[in-house]
Amino acid sequence: MAAMWEVAVLHALSGLGSVQNEVPLSSGRRPDIAFASAELGFVADITSVSDDGLDSRNPFSTLMHEIELSKTRLGLATGGLHLDVQSVREQRRRGTVTTLRLPERARIPDFVREDVLPRLREQIAAKEPILRISLEDENVGLSITIDPKKSPYNSGHYAAYDIPTIRDKNPLYSAMKAKADQLRAAEGLKGIIVGDAGCRALADRGPGGDGLSARQIAAELLRQYSSIDFVLLLSVREAPNDWARPGRPERGNWALLEMRGRHAQAAAFDALFRRMMAALPPPVMMPTNGALRAQEPGYDLGHHGGYQLGGRKVRIGARELIEVLAGQRTLADDGAKFPGRGSAPARPNIVQAAFARNLAEGRLPAAVTVIPTDEDDSDDWIEFEFGDVDPAIAPLK
Repeated sequence: MAAMWEVAVLHALSGLGSVQNEVPLSSGRRPDIAFASAELGFVADITSVSDDGLDSRNPFSTLMHEIELSKTRLGLATGGLHLDVQSVREQRRRGTVTTLRLPERARIPDFVREDVLPRLREQIAAKEPILRISLEDENVGLSITIDPKKSPYNSGHYAAYDIPTIRDKNPLYSAMKAKADQLRAAEGLKGIIVGDAGCRALADRGPGGDGLSARQIAAELLRQYSSIDFVLLLSVREAPNDWARPGRPERGNWALLEMRGRHAQAAAFDALFRRMMAALPPPVMMPTNGALRAQEPGYDLGHHGGYQLGGRKVRIGARELIEVLAGQRTLADDGAKFPGRGSAPARPNIVQAAFARNLAEGRLPAAVTVIPTDEDDSDDWIEFEFGDVDPAIAPLK
């Protein structure tokens, strides 16, 4: 994610002036940007920020994943899991800290094997229709419900532990502070550009309660580091879908510029970064999802599981089709990321049924067409158009 944001920003600025990358300072540091134009010049570092540290200390997703894997090994259907976790809210002198009552991340596999699986096995043996477990001690407080009727979806409930409440003790401030320290030896105007890699402080939602906004945190950084002239925060905003606007949600780049006091060149910075934002490529997913995809092996799924049917035409994703022909999956996998790991799907695959229906009627493809997509898409479509009934394979009438 950090590399992605750096490439995007360098590309956008390159059309607005002279951009040099990693010009060494006297300290040996190599800032990401040395920008110069007729109106403005500055040195800046680009970084990204996520809540990975907070997630590691509150490993809700890790526990959810481990329980799902374990119950699948017991023969239970994919999904139907609901995990409810208690929390502790500690009031400190400068703010509050919320911590989930969960086992330590490293101990989760042992916790599931020793404390969860034996109880699941007992209830499965007793033929309980819904499995329920409550666990509580001085460190852990949670309840697990597994309802097969709610497959294939999982859900959970826990207190928000990632809302920043202390101005200089949160992931966003820490990421900016590291770059501010590295820019001490730079001359002229200096700034920090922060890209969102899944950070609650940059999300499109109010801080809530005693939570702090991204602007407040950026202002605190500028207050403590008088050598830094500006902070530019970058993220993505998504317009919610409603019944009147079906289809993919609309996403757009978002920026917040915070400058020191009444900076003499504030207007020039504002104009430059507005032009830079217009030159950024359009986002295809939200930062949190992008960060998750970046951690996965291989490429994302493309159009796997997607299809279009109409008349005698069947359209499926090109990559999924090639994987089917290569023997890596079947259409019955429904485009699953990891086929074969869960139980069989509850319904027949619609695309497979369409092919079977045409074959049963004695129809063969009359045309196979590649439907290319644009550069922002990760997959093309393959469209089969079936012809008239072929007497060579059609039943005699």
